[in-house]
Parts: sequence; C-alpha cells; structure tokens
Amino acid sequence: MILSGMEAHVCVYQTVIGLLDDGYHVHLVRDAICSRKKTDFLVGLANSAQAGAVVTTAETVLFQMLQKSTHEQFKAISKLIKVRG
Repeated sequence: MILSGMEAHVCVYQTVIGLLDDGYHVHLVRDAICSRKKTDFLVGLANSAQAGAVVTTAETVLFQMLQKSTHEQFKAISKLIKVRG
C-alpha cells in the first residue's frame, strides 16, 4: 500500500498500524504527509517506520512504479519531477 495523508502522528499512524496488522506492506510517502506541528510529523514518521512501514518519497514511488527507464511514461514523469524540484 502506498500511503499519504494528514496528521502523521494520529490518522496516518493509525492507518499504518491497521494496514500492517492486516498483512500489507506499507510505503509511507514522506513528502505527501503532514501534521500541524513539526514534532508531531517527525514522531509520526518515526513511529510508522519502527512499526514496519517503509518511509519513502513521491519521486521514489513514481520511479519504482515505472521500474525501467524504457517505460513509455519515463520521459513524461522525469520532466514533471524536474519541474517539481
């Protein structure tokens, strides 16, 4: 499961725990998650990682889904990533 959301320390963390308990592999997209306070954000990420979620980034997720630079959408995605950066 690829997970993003708001309130990393509460809603996102509880979702991570539930998905892991249900047997899913969870990839938590760090730059697609937030909390109102930085400390809550950092604690939410740390707790999720400690529970077993893989903390990743949107760019990593996109390229993992494409798998190869020969994928027909690679150039388009690469262009979007460069603009975003």
